[in-house]
Amino acid sequence: MLIFIIFLYFIVASIGIYLLAKLLTGRTHKTVIGVVHGILGLFGISLLIIYTSFLPGDTPYESILLFVLAFFFGGGMFVMSVQGKKFPKAIAFIHIAIAITGIYFLISFWLK
Repeated sequence: MLIFIIFLYFIVASIGIYLLAKLLTGRTHKTVIGVVHGILGLFGISLLIIYTSFLPGDTPYESILLFVLAFFFGGGMFVMSVQGKKFPKAIAFIHIAIAITGIYFLISFWLK
């Protein structure tokens, strides 16, 4: 199941790369793409929590914490874009850095 969660986060990351490209070029994207990105990310968080609930021993709590934090940053960006407000691009890069760090910790937990 952990391999599936990592694969899911790579799908989420690829959608995020698409959204970042749209943001940096100044083009608009369909809101549903951001919604799918967020829902898949939240689905990954819930699967990770379910997986660790039944796992004896170590848990990847760093990854869970970082993914939840990235979800809050992403939710803030989504709310601002739905309201028609511009958000600083630095927030998007903070969101990306947190998510990549979470993926890194998740992969290192898997390889441990």
